[in-house]
Amino acid sequence: MTNLSFAAQKIKQKQKIELNKSVFDFALVYVLEGSILSKENKLKFSKGNLLFLNKTFETLETKKDAIVFVLYFSGSYFKDLHFIQQNFRLSFSPVDIFNSETFLNRSLSLKKENKKLTEQVFELIHQYDREDATTSIFIFHQIMSLFALVENIVKDLGLPIHASYEMSQEIEQYIQQNIYFPDKLQIKSIADQFQISANYFGAFFKKRYAVSYKTYIDAIRIKLIEDRLASNSYSMKQIVEELGFSDESHLTNFYKKKRNATPSSYKRAKNSA
Repeated sequence: MTNLSFAAQKIKQKQKIELNKSVFDFALVYVLEGSILSKENKLKFSKGNLLFLNKTFETLETKKDAIVFVLYFSGSYFKDLHFIQQNFRLSFSPVDIFNSETFLNRSLSLKKENKKLTEQVFELIHQYDREDATTSIFIFHQIMSLFALVENIVKDLGLPIHASYEMSQEIEQYIQQNIYFPDKLQIKSIADQFQISANYFGAFFKKRYAVSYKTYIDAIRIKLIEDRLASNSYSMKQIVEELGFSDESHLTNFYKKKRNATPSSYKRAKNSA
């Protein structure tokens, strides 16, 4: 299973699952029959449990009567095929789910109706006996349907999934570096930059900052306009060119919509203060 970003396995006898010794970063494990044990953590996972593992998890051992499905992923798997993720309207990426404290190396016990659907999807993936499994859109759709199901369960249970703080910092840096280039700040452009779907980015941003991405960017641009108007060092033409507006009318209309006043009235008020 080396040099792969994804692999599937069905265990029908006593074996070990040692993600920390594999080339993969994450594993999604479903217990179809019997149980599996973690001797180090003294944990037992029974039939119908769905586990979310990363490299920090110790070795799992299946019992003789166990039938277990395992899907292995590297982080790059979800980045390589991120453009399809937008079809599933996920609020969180699978990587966020694997790393969330809610699920990190823990299990989710499924209800009867969810068990049946989960088992069908895992069986479909396991039966896909072709060399292109790593890049298969069909397989990716099956996997993403599993994570869509997980999100629905999470919402029903009211469980939190915390977004990546590291990615928040990277996004903030990107915005600061490109605030003068509107094309680079379009949601599609920034989603491509971070190799995530546009829908996921929008949901991630709103959860992280409590405002929409557009509202956040507009507020920064308004502040930049007002700073330059107040300084008396910039002409309207210079502000238009610096901030990437098409012309002075474009800037004026943008400002009026946000402030219910014109740039010139703001400048007069500042100069008379």
